[in-house]
Amino acid sequence: MIDLDGAMIGAVQLERRDLDYEVRQAAGSVDLGNLLLPEAWGRGYATEACAAALVWFADALPGEAVVLTTQTANEPSMRLAARLGFVEVERFEAYDAEQWFGSWTPPASAG
Repeated sequence: MIDLDGAMIGAVQLERRDLDYEVRQAAGSVDLGNLLLPEAWGRGYATEACAAALVWFADALPGEAVVLTTQTANEPSMRLAARLGFVEVERFEAYDAEQWFGSWTPPASAG
């Protein structure tokens, strides 16, 4: 959950998708998702929360990639993916719109 002054303003989710997941590209992978209340948009909360989730994930499952899918028309989500370091893997059509599929690999451990 994303908390601001004791109020829930959103959530971040890391979920391993089933092999039969409807977005074929993410099937079997860990997928990053987020949801924020509209009044919290544009304030950096998603970036901060998603970055923290990725740090936790990299410690829990070192070396495992995370994927993210969003519509290319969703410019804020596209910018978020770029800020977090996701790299485009492919674009495809689904849900009557162009989708962007990216991957994030944790940095190599210095230890």
